Amino acid sequence: MIDRSLPFRGLTLYKENTSEYPKKSLPEGYRFELYRDGDEVKWAEIECAVGQFESIEEGVDCFRNEFLKGQTLDARERVFFVVDDNGEYVATAALWHGTFLGKTEQRVHWVAVKDKCAGKGIAGAMLTHVLDMFKELGYEGLIFLLTATWYYPAIGIYRKFGFEFFRGDAHPMGEAVENFREHNDEAISWVEEKLQAYKK
Repeated sequence: MIDRSLPFRGLTLYKENTSEYPKKSLPEGYRFELYRDGDEVKWAEIECAVGQFESIEEGVDCFRNEFLKGQTLDARERVFFVVDDNGEYVATAALWHGTFLGKTEQRVHWVAVKDKCAGKGIAGAMLTHVLDMFKELGYEGLIFLLTATWYYPAIGIYRKFGFEFFRGDAHPMGEAVENFREHNDEAISWVEEKLQAYKK
């Protein structure tokens, strides 16, 4: 779910203890499917449905740039979907890599759930699946993700899985952001206020 009532600010969350996390399963009628060649259209359809892109073509181009062109990782092992019993692809997420404080670390990447499936526990099940994948591929230690103030309901889920807000002096991925700490702390406070109200 996207809530544009807040100013848009990017946020980074991270989790250091990746051995402990909730074990959430998909609800009945849904299953996981790994990406197969050509599924970038299905990925783009999901991401368009949640407002990430204005066209399928834009989404497909993004997928190819993010996951296929010049990559050392195999999308067929790391990008997955949630599919319902009717064969509709309703959600997606990935375990990918990125730069965090100057080091290459694993990240939870491009999480999206179609609005009609919100509130069914799919996002939590996907997060469990990503962390299971992290372990199965032999990783240990830190994992991180990028999100934004508009996605505070998802941030609430990440927090339940032990992800913490990054609160440093500079952007953890090395991006040049003026007054980063001030803006980051302000964005975190907005999200925390929303999450408190969201619980009531």
